[in-house]
Amino acid sequence: MSATKNSKTGPEVLKSGSFSGKLYQAKKSVGGRQYGIFRLVYTEPGGRRRVRDFAERQTAIEKWRQVSEAWRLNRGDALSLSSDEVREHQAAVSALDGLNASLFEAAKTFAAATHRLPAGIGILEAVDDFLRRHPSGMAKKQVDEVVQEMIADADARRLSAEHLRDLRRRLRRFAADFQCPIASITPAMLRDWIRSLTREDGKPMTNRSKFNFQRMIVSLFHFARRQRYITRDQADELAELDAPKPEPSKTGIFSVEEMRRILEAAPDDIRPALAIAAFTGIRTAELARITWDAVKLAERVIVVGADRAKTASRRIVPMPDNLVEWLTPLVRDSGPVSPSPNDRAMNHRFARTAAKVGVKWRHNALRHSAISYRLAVCADAARVAAEAGNSPNMVHRHYKALVSQADGEAWFDIRPFSAAPPEAPK
Repeated sequence: MSATKNSKTGPEVLKSGSFSGKLYQAKKSVGGRQYGIFRLVYTEPGGRRRVRDFAERQTAIEKWRQVSEAWRLNRGDALSLSSDEVREHQAAVSALDGLNASLFEAAKTFAAATHRLPAGIGILEAVDDFLRRHPSGMAKKQVDEVVQEMIADADARRLSAEHLRDLRRRLRRFAADFQCPIASITPAMLRDWIRSLTREDGKPMTNRSKFNFQRMIVSLFHFARRQRYITRDQADELAELDAPKPEPSKTGIFSVEEMRRILEAAPDDIRPALAIAAFTGIRTAELARITWDAVKLAERVIVVGADRAKTASRRIVPMPDNLVEWLTPLVRDSGPVSPSPNDRAMNHRFARTAAKVGVKWRHNALRHSAISYRLAVCADAARVAAEAGNSPNMVHRHYKALVSQADGEAWFDIRPFSAAPPEAPK
């Protein structure tokens, strides 16, 4: 056994073959008083780091002799290590100094982490990625907390009831499935979740619905970025994730004869809302919030206020002559245009009216019909888009060439009881 002091203040290095330890002079507080001690530090053959304190140096040295002798007798095979291997072992032990971990524990942790990482990804690379996603000082927020904040923000900005309803439905489902910190979600996790989505009845979900889910969730992550809950890189990575390609949707519309029969069969209380939807393309969700003071018969326009519009943007919608004729005998001074409490109830009444005259009700067909026939008449996608609260690209893509100009002219010539009410099909 040999003992060498590194410097005047450094520890003594104790060696017995390739087995080594260190002896430090330190102070220890007992009962409020400090005492000088000798601290022996060494690593057992199994890799466990040992720290022993002694009041006298000689006692510490004697303990070291016992340990080194036991090592020599029980681990004689270690004496066959080459000098390079001995130096490597000593360097490894030295690298762990101050970490309170043995060489064995370090090797075990390294192996477990390496097995869990994807092929080709190193531990340092994974640590760097973690630190990039979780910079110091960034608030740690659960998904459901961020969802509630985003919904409250949308409510405070007075977004439409339809938008808020959609926001709550989609984001609360996401939060229920991801009960974890929002910063821990990766693009792969979101992609797999979107792909696995099903309807509430367990049937497959359409790509259109999956697309809408992903769009809403990407908005959530951008909201989280603005609140400094995640980094810009993470939000951008999720936004760049390929979205499901929506299936081509067929734009369903009513024929001129179908619309005439529905209007003539409609009760007086619901007919104004039905006629406005059919001849202006105003969304039923917007129509459910419009009051009679927004219907300007003399000016032949309907004002869709920012607080009523789905896009939260005010627009002026012109009324065609036939709509003025439908509304004139039914106009009121005040109150809501629709007697139904919301757009769903209003659509149910529209559908029941259509069923009475043998017409199959089609989802969103009132708006689709109005925009399609209006585009056929004026041939100006930008103008129609402004009136409908939509984009010219959307109008051009979904409504162009669905009907002829003659069909459009006939649509806007549907007037009150222009012909004897047809008999319901037998």
